[in-house]
Amino acid sequence: MDIVPPPSEDQVPRLQAFRAEHPDIEIASPADSRTGMWSAYQGGKILAVKFGLRALLDRLDELLPD
Repeated sequence: MDIVPPPSEDQVPRLQAFRAEHPDIEIASPADSRTGMWSAYQGGKILAVKFGLRALLDRLDELLPD
């Protein structure tokens, strides 16, 4: 189970950089996702779902090659 991390550094610049590097991956906020959590999709398939944006970006860094 994921634990929601306390707010710390702003993840928006990191999200913007990720989107620029991976335009084929859709990242949906909890308000926009089908799951109510931060979600990443590629070609309509779920890649990762996490409670926090930091956790989602960390997981995507693990899954995707540089």
